[in-house]
Amino acid sequence: MTSSPSTELPPDLVEGIRASLSPDQFDGWLAALPNGPGRVARAHEADAIAELEAEVGALPPLPESNATNIRAIPPDRLESAKAWAGFQDGRAWMHTPGSVRVAPALAPQPGDRVLDLCAAPGSKAGHLAWFMQNQGELVVNELSRHRSQRLQRNLKLMNIHATVLTGPGESLGRRLGPTFDRVLVDVPCSGTGRVWLGEPRTWSEWSARAVKRLAKLQRMLLHSGIAALKPGGTLVYSTCSLLKEENEAVLEKIPHDVTVEWTQRFTPKPAEPVIEEGFFLARLRRG
Repeated sequence: MTSSPSTELPPDLVEGIRASLSPDQFDGWLAALPNGPGRVARAHEADAIAELEAEVGALPPLPESNATNIRAIPPDRLESAKAWAGFQDGRAWMHTPGSVRVAPALAPQPGDRVLDLCAAPGSKAGHLAWFMQNQGELVVNELSRHRSQRLQRNLKLMNIHATVLTGPGESLGRRLGPTFDRVLVDVPCSGTGRVWLGEPRTWSEWSARAVKRLAKLQRMLLHSGIAALKPGGTLVYSTCSLLKEENEAVLEKIPHDVTVEWTQRFTPKPAEPVIEEGFFLARLRRG
């Protein structure tokens, strides 16, 4: 029998998640609610993982990932890992488990022209640049001027060369035209994949009305990203939401020449070595 979630959470949030997940996934989400989000280290420089492990001990790989530059950070070593200098000087970056899966899904190649439509604070853009080996052209955009400035600082810290644009992503794709080999559309969302009991800020701004507003924005951003994509190009759409309204439903009305190659949903579960967050990925290709 499914246990009841804490009465701290809005009932319509809980029911929306229940409707979006299988019974097993929903039970896993309930069990993970008391935990905080997991963290993952991604090395930007070759020796950074070895240096981090020298400080905090051996770190396990991220489940379902064979990347040699990525390690899960168990909860009992998180605070000591945060103190490591490599996270301050750009040699490595700390991600949530979902965000570190985005760049491998898009898999840009050296020489590609790549657009990150909603890029701040820059962790995913930094991972894209790692795949590109700083060869090709990386264009990043952020609506907020304040967040755009933070994005530029983080890219500079990681020694990444990118064209930084500031403005609404909803119109950017049509303005730039179909000139990109790969596009990342990591949209603003309700954050239901990052809800944790004891942290009211993780759901304080949630409402059903906000989800509807966000879904409309998400569709506009997705279509803008598609407009920027060359024929034969690849796009990844991602959210940290568990709700179908922000994920599968957003993909329902796409141009006829665009194919959804695959989707993948990660759901929170209290598993070692890292607590998963709720995350959704979809890979699309333009014909």
